[in-house]
Amino acid sequence: MSRKIGAPRTRQKSPGEVREEGSAGRWTGHVLLLDLPVESAYQPPSDVVEVDDAVRVVLEIPGVPAASLQVRVQGNRIEVTGEKLPDFPAGETSFLCLERIFGKFQRAFEVRGSVNLGEVSARMANGILVITIPKVGERRGRERRIPITIG
Repeated sequence: MSRKIGAPRTRQKSPGEVREEGSAGRWTGHVLLLDLPVESAYQPPSDVVEVDDAVRVVLEIPGVPAASLQVRVQGNRIEVTGEKLPDFPAGETSFLCLERIFGKFQRAFEVRGSVNLGEVSARMANGILVITIPKVGERRGRERRIPITIG
């Protein structure tokens, strides 16, 4: 389930725009993040936050060591994969209640807009993974002088 953080922003759907089936889109200023459907044991909850110079994807993955995580950028897609291993002894275990989820997980986000996917960074602390996607300065509406050559 996707959630949007911050003040709600509305946007008109442009003609010909198609949203992929089952994906949830999140607009942050001039950036669109599509939460792509993937098959995995579970999908960690995520938030998308926009700050002045970047967009941050925050994933909650307690109990997952940073060594078992991979964050990859392929084209305009950011993928997070990992595995949360069970912390109980293997073999015959009798549970009275088991609500925590274990296993491999994956989240994938398609990023569109004014961002620099070549400079994406990731930081893990206290079970929270923060992926920072730097924004590219807005170029529309800027005046740029074009030199005139003679000859």
